[in-house]
Amino acid sequence: MLSNNRLIKIAIVDQSPDLGGAEVSILTFLKNMDRSRFDATVILPCKGQFSKMLEMIGIPFKIVHLPMGLIRLKRKETLKSFFFLFLYIFVIQIFLLRLYLYLKKNHFHLVITNTIKAHLYGSLVARFCSIPLLWRFHDILSFEDFSYTIIRWIAIFGKIFPRKILAVSRTVGDRLVEIGIERTKIEILFNGIDENHLKINANFKDFRKEYGLKNESKLIGCIGRIIPQKGQKVLLSAIRRVIQEVPEAFFILIGEIFLGVEGYRKELLEIIDRNGIEEKVIMVGFQPDIGEVIQPLDIVVLPSISPEAFGLSLIEAMALKKPVIASDIGGVREIIEDGVNGFLVEPNRPDLLAERIIDLLKHPDMGYQMAERAQERVREEFSLAKYISGMEDACYKAIIKEARVEGSSCS
Repeated sequence: MLSNNRLIKIAIVDQSPDLGGAEVSILTFLKNMDRSRFDATVILPCKGQFSKMLEMIGIPFKIVHLPMGLIRLKRKETLKSFFFLFLYIFVIQIFLLRLYLYLKKNHFHLVITNTIKAHLYGSLVARFCSIPLLWRFHDILSFEDFSYTIIRWIAIFGKIFPRKILAVSRTVGDRLVEIGIERTKIEILFNGIDENHLKINANFKDFRKEYGLKNESKLIGCIGRIIPQKGQKVLLSAIRRVIQEVPEAFFILIGEIFLGVEGYRKELLEIIDRNGIEEKVIMVGFQPDIGEVIQPLDIVVLPSISPEAFGLSLIEAMALKKPVIASDIGGVREIIEDGVNGFLVEPNRPDLLAERIIDLLKHPDMGYQMAERAQERVREEFSLAKYISGMEDACYKAIIKEARVEGSSCS
């Protein structure tokens, strides 16, 4: 039987060396989990921003090298990926063997996979090791973003391998049901944030001073990976209309260029140059302390053109009482009630986005009231306590189902 004083050893498998919403969410869990009950190690394909943050908070990680071609592989390149897998089958087998041997040697009691590719290869290795498996699912499996083949493989693997799939929103869970996974296997567990950490540990990032802006400048921030799905092009296309009405508006793109889409940054710079808005927008890259960069902002915008599974940057901004605007698609609808605690706009409509930004800039009292309600919403639905207890309960139940820890590790 499971001993109450026995540490549960968790292997968290993630495909990304960078910090996206999935990685930030897991970092929050790792920082706040009960370390008297859980001992976690993160398994990554290479070093990057994610491993640096793990070092900072004292969480062990293991690099099991995955070929860079697979790390960079885009979501819709499935056919190409199968040719890749065929050509490099020996390399992939070595990777899977190393992952298997690492899990076996360290006698993990639970595997949590955190990203799409990790769900696939992590599921196989967890099964070979006879270790219980949880999926933490952060993606909406739309055909616009994923190939049919990948979606079918996820459906098959989702039916067979994980004990439970922890979906980050109802939208994500509903889509998993649509592709054939039993609803009883899916649990909705919203991401949560440490509101106190955002406030207490964040120094004020003085963008106005750093970039020589006037004190009356109004700062509009867009937070997220620099990838086409996040819709930075839409925001850039809205800027000229905004500054015609509110000349003191200034725009900040916060986020890192994602592997494999480095050309997208060049496209953004071309839009900036073509629209003559060089003096009204900056790209500041990855920022390790998100509270530090949100605090000086007047508005936070998420102009996604593809459905967001959740929208972590939104609840971070809402927790800090910032007015928010987001595209009316995906899991964002479970966070924002249009006109109540933020604004929702039709995706890929820079004209509508501009109008909402102007509304908030010209009517700050309206924005303040929305921000007050937004903060209340975060405290009610997306608290740190709810998220951590949900993750810990899911881990514990997966182990209890085995009835004994030792029998669930590799033999």
